[in-house]
Amino acid sequence: MHFLKYCLLLLFLFPKPVFAQYDHLLHKTYAQKVTGIHDLYRDLADIGDSVRQVKKTDEIKRFARNNKDRALELNVDFFLVFLSAFYQHQPREVSLGRLKKQLELATEENVDFLRARSLRALAEFYWKIEGNYELAFEQYLLLDKELVTTKPEEYPEMARDLMQIGKAYYFFQDYTVAREYFKRAIVLPETAFTTMVINDARNTLGLCYQQLNNLDSSDFYFKEVFKTTFPEAAVWKRIATGNLGTNMYLCRDYDQAIPLLEKDFYGSISENDYGCAAGASIVLADILRDKGKLKESAVFIAHAKDNIAKAEQPDRLRLLYPVMSKWYAAAGDMERSRQYMDSSMTAMNRFNDRFSALKVLRAQQRVDRKNQELQLAGYTLERQRKMAERNLLVLLVLLLCIAIIMTYFIQKKRQLANDLKLQAATQELKIAAIDLDRFTESIREKNKLIEQLESRNPEAEKAGIFRELRQSTILTEDDWIAFQRLFDQAYPGFIQRARQAYPDLTTSELRYFALSKIAISAKEIAAMLGVSPNTIQVMRHRIRKKLDFADNQVMEMEINRI
Repeated sequence: MHFLKYCLLLLFLFPKPVFAQYDHLLHKTYAQKVTGIHDLYRDLADIGDSVRQVKKTDEIKRFARNNKDRALELNVDFFLVFLSAFYQHQPREVSLGRLKKQLELATEENVDFLRARSLRALAEFYWKIEGNYELAFEQYLLLDKELVTTKPEEYPEMARDLMQIGKAYYFFQDYTVAREYFKRAIVLPETAFTTMVINDARNTLGLCYQQLNNLDSSDFYFKEVFKTTFPEAAVWKRIATGNLGTNMYLCRDYDQAIPLLEKDFYGSISENDYGCAAGASIVLADILRDKGKLKESAVFIAHAKDNIAKAEQPDRLRLLYPVMSKWYAAAGDMERSRQYMDSSMTAMNRFNDRFSALKVLRAQQRVDRKNQELQLAGYTLERQRKMAERNLLVLLVLLLCIAIIMTYFIQKKRQLANDLKLQAATQELKIAAIDLDRFTESIREKNKLIEQLESRNPEAEKAGIFRELRQSTILTEDDWIAFQRLFDQAYPGFIQRARQAYPDLTTSELRYFALSKIAISAKEIAAMLGVSPNTIQVMRHRIRKKLDFADNQVMEMEINRI
């Protein structure tokens, strides 16, 4: 018994331990809780079992509802929609439908910048899953409009959104437009949360200028990456080092390029970044070949081939094959040199053909989209015309019907009003009589109960408790609060212990527990609570099933032990 009391005390002192880790998310602005929200997403994603994952999300949503935090609940819903769309085997049309509904809900409720995040998710789905680049760009443009009216300090994910839009244009080699989005991203406040995307934007901005053959500007933005003070961006310092080395290579400043490229290469190997390792090794191989160090060059050619295979990036062969062709020419093997020159042309043509196909696809998607809009506009105009004609006909019919029945309603209106008044008065009298009878019976039964309590607990009588009970009623919530206060004086701590032992009890069921404690009959309890005895029997049965008591006797014994 003492052990049980001790356990109940611990539960009282440390309530809801499962959700304590989420208390800091309650009723906070998105800027205040963005790191916690992403930690929450990561914790949920790490749950391997989908059943456990759904159970956990339901618990968190219930926790949010209990604390009246609609924003936290919607954040969990957003996670579920995103997870099912991108990481679970769900039909694409189902995923697309859920993403669109999520966007509608986010637009309607407009909390925690869910509209912007939903637009980004929908754009990413069109891009990665559907391969519909034009629809993806439409969502990105809507997202851009959303960001124009958003304050960066209130929405920490703005840098990520701008960077993602810029990378979409960068993918299609529209470097001039892409760099404007990257410039908007890099001027935003840099924090531990935003440093990765901001330095990604700085680095990619340097690549834009590299592609535009403006190496001075390219160097500037690569060097901007080195200025970050956040350790989370260390990987981008390494990547920017390699890209800066490539600029030195393009300027034929090999002595400065080599240590930068080697640092990128060996750092990439240690981090299993095989794509970057392949890029650095290709440039190093060409530099060493040009410096006449064919043996060292061959080593990096081998590294390049190996890392291209590991990274599964065969497009990089179009850059490697020309280097290999020059290497064999320097080694005097002109036949192999010609073979690799042919291979480089084939790889380059394959890459250009695939990229051209993507551009053609996007152009066709744009045309299809315009045609759909035109067809929809024509269909809408025709539909509006037909609806206007139908509405006019319906209006005429309605006016005719109104004219016919208006006289009837006017004649019946006064009679109906009188009938309603009479019915209302009769009903009020019946209700008043029932309430008076119930009140009288409740007082009568309560007096009997108080007499029993006085005989069982004379000390409480001395304290004047039962005299106060005699003057009270338990017909309203306020009456119950007053009764509970007196009851606690007679049975200190009983109601609190009952709540801790059986947290699933409803308020009505807890009242039943309290009244059962003073050992009165079901009929008497019904009178106290103002309900029928059958209702008490149903409540007793429901409690027994809910708390898994074998029978009523066991339940009464448990109540007496509390």
